[in-house]
Amino acid sequence: MNIRTKLTLLLLALSLFVISAAGFFTTLSVERSLRGRIVDELNTEAAQVGAQLRQSTTRDTTAFGFLREYEKAGRYRLTLIERDGRVIFDSDVPPDEIPGMENHAGRPEVAEALRGGTGVSTRHSATVGRDFMYLAIPLRPELDSSGTYGTAAILRVSIPLTEIDAAVGEIRRNIILVSLFVFVIVTVIVGLVSGRLARPLAQIAETAEKIRGGDLNRRIEVRSGDEIGRLGGTLNAMIDTLNRDIVRLRKLERVRTEFLGNVSHELRTPIFAIEGMLETLINGAIDDPSVNRDFLLRALKNTQNLDALLSDLIEISRIESGDMKMSFRYFDLRELVNQLIAEMAPIADRRKVSLTADMPPGPVQVYGDRDRLKQALVNLIDNAVKYNREGGWVTVRWKEDGPSGVVSVEDGGIGIPEELRDRIFERFFRADRERSREAGGTGLGLAIVKHIIEAHGTVVSVESTAGKGSTFRFTLNKIV
Repeated sequence: MNIRTKLTLLLLALSLFVISAAGFFTTLSVERSLRGRIVDELNTEAAQVGAQLRQSTTRDTTAFGFLREYEKAGRYRLTLIERDGRVIFDSDVPPDEIPGMENHAGRPEVAEALRGGTGVSTRHSATVGRDFMYLAIPLRPELDSSGTYGTAAILRVSIPLTEIDAAVGEIRRNIILVSLFVFVIVTVIVGLVSGRLARPLAQIAETAEKIRGGDLNRRIEVRSGDEIGRLGGTLNAMIDTLNRDIVRLRKLERVRTEFLGNVSHELRTPIFAIEGMLETLINGAIDDPSVNRDFLLRALKNTQNLDALLSDLIEISRIESGDMKMSFRYFDLRELVNQLIAEMAPIADRRKVSLTADMPPGPVQVYGDRDRLKQALVNLIDNAVKYNREGGWVTVRWKEDGPSGVVSVEDGGIGIPEELRDRIFERFFRADRERSREAGGTGLGLAIVKHIIEAHGTVVSVESTAGKGSTFRFTLNKIV
């Protein structure tokens, strides 16, 4: 059973209950109102008959004629009862049978009237064999005892319940017809409403099935701002997020595949070189003084490159896995930069590159991990020196910028082509692959720099012009 059928049956059951309850209570209310109105009519009729009797009892024949005319009218049943409960007149009973009627002192309405009140009751009359509604009142003042009915103390007026039942039955039939008409209308409305409510839910279920089957291009049409509309919007957002996650995972998978390929290639190159040189030496070159030392030096250099590659692989693995521990504190950046310039000056001199610092004369207190920032600056300076030209220059600069400052490593080297600029921070990417290998680069330096700088809550940017040089920048917080 689908949700539309369930919803329709539930709403119809609820509607049927409400309509039935409304019809039942309406019928009770109308019947109660009708009975109350009849009681009022009986009360009015009793008052009028009592007044007529008081006016006519002085003339016996007039009173008798009035009662006989009343009897002929036949709408109400009229009964006169003495104080002891004996019936002396009943419009539904022949005069010769009245003496044999049962004493009425015990009738509820008569007993109430004998106590001075107005008695009302509904019951079956054993005398005439029908159900009646009775109303009895005391005659005040009592009738003149000189008349035929002068001994009457109680006047009782009654009406057959067949009239009441007929009226109530008619009302009940009308209510049933109206209820059926309303139920038909409600059924139509419920069908439309349940269809409108179930349609988006069915679409949501269908879309969920499609998603489970791998179709992530489906979207739910959101037409309202209610809970169902918000559910549809939420599912659409989840699908978008899932699509992005899948794209990211595919990208990560592609990066992983490229990374494994690059690692294999980068490891294979020095290993093959070392293997070739060792085989050459073993095959007799070790005894040739003109080549043995050169081969050993080349094997040593490839071993050193292999060691540097493995060290960088371990480092970037620690960084990306979150195992890299950072120790943030304030330290003097000027002192660190001057130390690096001194340590790396021999490398720059061998390449005939001028390496200088442009720092303020006093201490520059910045906030960060000194050792990790040293590693990042070493990689940036080393790259700037390697990818330079003879007679070129490299400058490490600090520039104040409000509560922070900008660290830049600038060079007048070969620069980076524009089409390659967005990829230089990728692992194993080299703008100049052959020159990088000759210089001993692992292709991981800038990737490590990127992670270290991002761990400081900032980013490293690059500006470069091919043939004119490059500038790498990042910001650091300082003591204000």
